[in-house]
Amino acid sequence: MTDQLRIHTQIHSRYQVFDASGQLPFSIAFGLCRRSPADTDPRPLLLETAGSVLDLPYALAHGLLTLHEQDPEDAKQKIEVDLSRLNKVAAKEAECLSLPSPVNRTEHWRDAFTVCQCPIAVNSELASSLEPGKKYILRLASEDLGVKRWAYRDGKQFVDNYDGKPSLDSEAVKLVNSKPTAGNATFTVVKSLPWPPRTQTRMRLCASSPSSDPILANPKLSSSTALEVSVINTGSDPVTVQTRGHQRFLIPWGPFQPDPDADDDRMRIIDARPHKPPTSSLQLVDSATGEVVRGNKQRGTGPLTDSNADRRPKAEDVVTLKPGAPVIRKVDIGALVEGLADGQYKIRMQPRSCRWWNGEVGTEVGEDGRLPARLCGSVVPPLMLASQDEVELRVRDGKVDQSP
Repeated sequence: MTDQLRIHTQIHSRYQVFDASGQLPFSIAFGLCRRSPADTDPRPLLLETAGSVLDLPYALAHGLLTLHEQDPEDAKQKIEVDLSRLNKVAAKEAECLSLPSPVNRTEHWRDAFTVCQCPIAVNSELASSLEPGKKYILRLASEDLGVKRWAYRDGKQFVDNYDGKPSLDSEAVKLVNSKPTAGNATFTVVKSLPWPPRTQTRMRLCASSPSSDPILANPKLSSSTALEVSVINTGSDPVTVQTRGHQRFLIPWGPFQPDPDADDDRMRIIDARPHKPPTSSLQLVDSATGEVVRGNKQRGTGPLTDSNADRRPKAEDVVTLKPGAPVIRKVDIGALVEGLADGQYKIRMQPRSCRWWNGEVGTEVGEDGRLPARLCGSVVPPLMLASQDEVELRVRDGKVDQSP
């Protein structure tokens, strides 16, 4: 019998930037998955995270994880970070993590990871060891995961007896990483990030004339009812927002890839492209059952392009939001309701993140019709377009019923 059980482990930083001001919460994402052929127990595997690699300050202080600064002149050179101030850091309070069994697993193993987000608080000893302007790399120091207590068992925690002794002995087998590397978490420290203003988005149904409104003039659609969307910049300065195309902003990551929809490139609701209503942000919900009956649940990938293709937005890809001045779009919802069974429905708007710039940068396009490169390099938190409104409507014969 082996004295080790291998766990597939993967590490990634939640964001590529650590905001020292604390406005953007930061963590290291650990993913753990049971894939070993030797792991044939059908029960969940329960492990304590305290004192393991999932206990960040303790793990760094005790050599389970390494933290290096990347040399700004030579990316291949790593500079060891002084972590002496962590020497007195104790293990955190006992917490447990449960890993499902691989026995009879139906999903792909990449979809079976248990994710643990390990935060770095801005007022912590660990954060005080990080300097703005520098890039850091965090890795496993070895295959040892540092787990001191684990067992095959159901439940969410270990239960100790009153005398302080465990009621269930931990397995003697050691948990180790199954791969030569578990990846790494890389991030750059900044003093603070620029933040976009808040926006207010309202929605309502309104009558419209497709023949007189170029945005609604789609000959394939006959709906005379439109969804009016109004977006107001509640800040004190104008901002320019990108409404379509490749969006570049800070996105949250899991152990392997961005969170679902985090880098969605579908058109935003305030896009003004004629003949193509930006309905990808909308969901249609059956009022009686609460079921979503229409609404693209998959993120848009856009057309396949060369990795070196110019992804700078064009002038028509951006819209300026001036303080207090509503930007209004009328969206033809004919295709959204076409073919639906008669009944009552609600329209909801799914939140969408947008790239943004301070000021009216849409006037700065060059001869190629795109924004200058100097505006496209920085990565900032996104501006959010979201609405709490739910618009009620009735559908009859595949169309919006406007009768009283």
